[in-house]
Amino acid sequence: MAPSALPLTEITPSLFIEVKRLFRLFWPLVLGQLAQTSMGVVDTVMAGAAGTVELSGVALGGSFFWPPLLFLIGLTIAISPITAQLRGAGQPEKIAPELHVATVISLSLSVAVAGLMCLLPRLYGLMPDTDPAMISVASGYLYAVAAGIPGFTLFNILRAYWEGLGYTLPTLLFGCVALTLNIPLNYIFIFGKCGAPALGGIGCGVATSLTVYITVGLMLIYIQRSGNFRTCRLFRKTYPVTLSAVSSFLRLGLPLGVSTTIEVSSFALVAFLLSPFGPTMVAAHSIALNLSGLLFICPLSLGSAATIRTGEAMGALHWERARRTAEGTATLGLIIYLISLTAVLLNRELIISLYTSDPAVSAIAAVLILVCMAYLIADSTQVLSIGILRGFKDSRTIFIVTTVAYWCVGMPVGVVLAFGYVTGEPLAALGFWIGFMAALTCAALIYIVRIIRLFKTRRLPALMRREQSRA
Repeated sequence: MAPSALPLTEITPSLFIEVKRLFRLFWPLVLGQLAQTSMGVVDTVMAGAAGTVELSGVALGGSFFWPPLLFLIGLTIAISPITAQLRGAGQPEKIAPELHVATVISLSLSVAVAGLMCLLPRLYGLMPDTDPAMISVASGYLYAVAAGIPGFTLFNILRAYWEGLGYTLPTLLFGCVALTLNIPLNYIFIFGKCGAPALGGIGCGVATSLTVYITVGLMLIYIQRSGNFRTCRLFRKTYPVTLSAVSSFLRLGLPLGVSTTIEVSSFALVAFLLSPFGPTMVAAHSIALNLSGLLFICPLSLGSAATIRTGEAMGALHWERARRTAEGTATLGLIIYLISLTAVLLNRELIISLYTSDPAVSAIAAVLILVCMAYLIADSTQVLSIGILRGFKDSRTIFIVTTVAYWCVGMPVGVVLAFGYVTGEPLAALGFWIGFMAALTCAALIYIVRIIRLFKTRRLPALMRREQSRA
């Protein structure tokens, strides 16, 4: 970006003002994320109402569906800092061309991923002693949701676009729209209402894909009509897709996509590795993991807000404003963690009772939830740090640290402790939680050092330096 386009004066807000601005971005993001997460809950409940086979088939299909989808979602996350930096640099006219390239790449990859996903049901045949009816539901569900993969990708492209511009209310609005559509469509296609065939668990996949395409259609109408996007409206014309533009986007987006996949795959692998310890242990682990996932929505959303604010500041090369964003993010993150900790400690037994009435499961879950809250400190710190580093377009650091933390620290430590290879006493699920806590603590410390170094040296990450030299 051209230095001449940068503002001459840097105005740094007070910590209180920065926290307020972050919170204004944060609360629609967290409620929108809750609405999208609720779609998964609705799918599980309504598939379960259709029968155990339908529920198990949807769960099995979902285990193959989410890792590829989250790779694409991670890829589109790159759009938010691109948009925020161009906005901060006072160059909104460059947003549409940059995002045209990102859209072409992301949608092309989404079609390829959808095609590959249609081949995954072949792997079900390799699983021993599986129920043929469950496999049939899982395969049909996977085909149905694979058809929606391009829609999911475009949904996240548009979401990252307006979030990068500083508008987060649409994320809440369209998250609620999707949830509202998903419930009746599930009812229609799972149970065969309104003239539709009763597809059971497969209907859950059909409803999901229809929901996302209808929602994306409404999102496209919104960005074409809203005055918020007047200076940088997307999809009004086409732009050249050059090799250098493709390379630039992939250098930022691919590490983020792969990092997301690595993280999700690690947690999925733990559920598999715990199976020899029996259903009680797996159930207790699932309770702690589900609670952790719900609590994680808050720091995840705050991390997205930090990306927006940091990206805007660094687009203008306003280092002190970016530093204030980092301080505000840490302050608001600490407040959110303390509220979460208090709520969980005061209601731990009630929370467990919502999941199970089995005393054995409850006893193990009670311990794991305490570990979960300690784990959440490191998890929150690392995801907030990632949000700030995304604002710097420092995706290479995120990729390297994620890979090392999970596969060189977390999984080895977890396996050793879970199976008692060194201690002689298997810790089962607790061992894996300790392993992940070690991984995320390691990652959080490295990220903090990286952020401090960026502000101390004021040396831009490699990708931003390359863009500066090209401008």
